Amino acid sequence: MSVWRPAVFAALVLATVAAFFVTQHLKVTTPLINGLPRPFPAAFNPISGRTCASEHPPHRLIDYRRVRFSFYLQRRSDDVGLYVISEQTGEIVATVAADRHMRLGVRNPDGVFSWNGRQDSANGYSNGAFAPDGTYYFRIALQHEGPTIDWTQDPFRIITTTPHPRVTAVVVTGSAAPSTGPAVISPPAGSVTIHFSPGAYRSAFIQIYRTDPPGTARLVKSFRVRGASGVAIWNGLIGGRPATAGTYLVGMAVTDQACNPARFPVVVPPPAGLTPHAGVTVHYLGATPPLTPVSASSTVDIPVQSATTGYHWTLSRFGRRKPVLGGSATGTLRLHVPALGAGLYELTLHSAGHSALAPVIASAVGRGGATRVLVVVPALGWQASNPVDDDGDGLPNTLLAGDRIALTRPLAGGSPAGLADEAALLTYLDHHHLPYQLTSEVALVTGMGPRLTGHSGVILDGDFTWTPPRLRPMLLAYVGNGGHLLSIGQGSLLRPTPLSATTAGPPGPAAAADPFGARPGRHVDATGALITVITDPLGIFKLTGGVLAGSRGYQVIAPPAGAVASLAGLTATMPGVTGFRLGRGTVVDVGLDGFQRSLAHNTSAQELLTRLWQILSG
Repeated sequence: MSVWRPAVFAALVLATVAAFFVTQHLKVTTPLINGLPRPFPAAFNPISGRTCASEHPPHRLIDYRRVRFSFYLQRRSDDVGLYVISEQTGEIVATVAADRHMRLGVRNPDGVFSWNGRQDSANGYSNGAFAPDGTYYFRIALQHEGPTIDWTQDPFRIITTTPHPRVTAVVVTGSAAPSTGPAVISPPAGSVTIHFSPGAYRSAFIQIYRTDPPGTARLVKSFRVRGASGVAIWNGLIGGRPATAGTYLVGMAVTDQACNPARFPVVVPPPAGLTPHAGVTVHYLGATPPLTPVSASSTVDIPVQSATTGYHWTLSRFGRRKPVLGGSATGTLRLHVPALGAGLYELTLHSAGHSALAPVIASAVGRGGATRVLVVVPALGWQASNPVDDDGDGLPNTLLAGDRIALTRPLAGGSPAGLADEAALLTYLDHHHLPYQLTSEVALVTGMGPRLTGHSGVILDGDFTWTPPRLRPMLLAYVGNGGHLLSIGQGSLLRPTPLSATTAGPPGPAAAADPFGARPGRHVDATGALITVITDPLGIFKLTGGVLAGSRGYQVIAPPAGAVASLAGLTATMPGVTGFRLGRGTVVDVGLDGFQRSLAHNTSAQELLTRLWQILSG
């Protein structure tokens, strides 16, 4: 008896083990469900999901507002329940189907399920709130087969929050870290390494925007990157060719696994300061203009930035075709200004198919002899709208945009705004041998070059929109003490703009009146109409015959209240040329469009300037 019992026990153990392996073999070889079931898509957004094309051919459309799951029964027909389980809690979140009868081997429609992301509610099936973001899996209950199958090998996710991509740094490839300014390259030489926040993105694209002129942004290149890497390279090429010189912003466009889209920056162009270290400057050739005058017959160093080892240069006086100097150089140009008296010069550079320019202000040596008139050019205005990225955020820093700007930076985009008008007046004076001294507003307020004192008349040649605070009281005192001032421009002396040794701005809000009390107003279209002299107690229009012909429009400039004024315009309430006494001096504002350039051909403009020159010369 003692021998039989162990033998029976051993036989039972062997039978149990054999049965276990047989059962496992049946489960493996004959599974309860089949059809390669897998939740699709693997992530979705039930609240604001989109319909997106699949990443791979044939690029069919996928609805990311719900998840789908399908299978068929392999062993027998049954009544099936399908439930959504939270991976975090293990609890049932939603009932997708209850007691659905599925026929053996029939997948469609019996075994096709979808879930819209809503949880079960107290009142019944799928009427509750949306399930929170998280990871879930399906539980399959077979009523007659008995087992419950947790399909945990293929979990799926709900993602309703948008991703937050960000370009964190753009550096010249090979550099260790971003500088305080933009990465600067000269394609095809050089490239930039773009660092961005990595993520499990469904797709990720680097987007290159051209952002100059200010206030604009044009997408010029987009290329796909591996979102998980966090690093990309741009070689500076667009359409296989080197990018045009200018300011560029590096952005991103991504979609996450639930096809939720996001962009960096969110708005293009972005507000200033939101894209630090995301800028690239493409640069080939440029020169930094001096903003103060250089004495004739002296030497000045002009910083030149060139992508090549050398460049050719010429120096020409505005209004004369033949250059007065020229040559070849590398790096900073040491320029000897000709001994031709006061004047405005254009320095032109050429290198490897690229060109650049910089104006150079020359003042007469000493007090200028018989020069009774001082002409002031708005050199600050040359940099005011110069679209250069100073801080590396991919946006041009300009006074026009309300920024603080650096004063020593190469001119981008060719000739500065307004330079042609300013040069036209000086060309006219040179042609008619009218002697003048020349300076800039930057020089006046910094005490460099010619002063206001010693001149009977001053001409503000151009739009002096950006006004260093010290300039207003200087000009007011000059006129009050008997000086005569002619302002040829629009919107002048209204925007106070702080000035230091290296920077200007940010500008303050525009004043209602200039320092003399005149109030610039709206622009008037004078096409087809005659601008006539309305009143002239100061005699500033006596050479014009009472009519100023040829101007298509002007800015209204109202004289100070109660002032005795000479006026010309379409009506007495809309004068475009205004002259008045102030203290012991005289102020004349000419707001006519293109007045300086019209001097080359317009008799009325010539007659007006001739009379004004008489007043300015004392």
